[in-house]
Amino acid sequence: MLDLTNRTALVTGGSRGIGRATALRLAEAGARVVIADRSDHRADRDTATWQTIVDRGGRAESWELDISDADQVASVIERVESEHGLDILVNNAGALLAGSLTDTTDEMWRDQFRVNVDGTFYCMRAAVRAMLAAGRKGKIVNITSISGLRANPGFAAYCSAKAAVVNLTRQAGIDYAPMGININSVAPGFVETDMTALYDSSIRDALEKQTPNGKWASPAQIADSVLFLCSPLSDHIVGEILVVDGGWLVGTPVVTR
Repeated sequence: MLDLTNRTALVTGGSRGIGRATALRLAEAGARVVIADRSDHRADRDTATWQTIVDRGGRAESWELDISDADQVASVIERVESEHGLDILVNNAGALLAGSLTDTTDEMWRDQFRVNVDGTFYCMRAAVRAMLAAGRKGKIVNITSISGLRANPGFAAYCSAKAAVVNLTRQAGIDYAPMGININSVAPGFVETDMTALYDSSIRDALEKQTPNGKWASPAQIADSVLFLCSPLSDHIVGEILVVDGGWLVGTPVVTR
């Protein structure tokens, strides 16, 4: 197993789905995990991610965070750095809204960018500042999507926002590699999460049939890729987008509504 003992990882949106699976994986590898989102700290102890980690013998805490609030982000990351030292940031928190260009309202557009782009930017900026000030090497992994790498019918704002995260990852990756801060991203395909529950059964069947390995990913499979990018095994990988989609982007046709 990859060993992250004595590392502290901050995972946004860690209460469910890919974020929860990632927090569990990092804790299994020995990291102290701080889950920062709007719900895990309020969840019942038998379902909260942080409590699950502790019950399994790991180290975890859960703090409230709205990633679209730059001041709140700065405050939380300053606290993590002060109390533990920040080694790893996983930008997982995000939002998904469907809508074509003409169906997308100003509010929908701003919401998608406020959470998916602004929130990721705020967290990256605060984390890099903390790592540089401490003279510490670190890892940052952004969760984007294959929708940021190709068009997805009916998701104008979401695809645009995730594409912005893709290039932000590349830009920050080359800017801070000389300082020993590795910044990369994981681009999942279709994953068994609450977000993808919006697809009806007929669309889901079509998507699975056109995925080369014939199935959607589990959150744990995405978390495995995140763990790799958080480990020393990825030290020479910079600004890359690791696609985890069962072969979808390699050459499958687009499924229209």
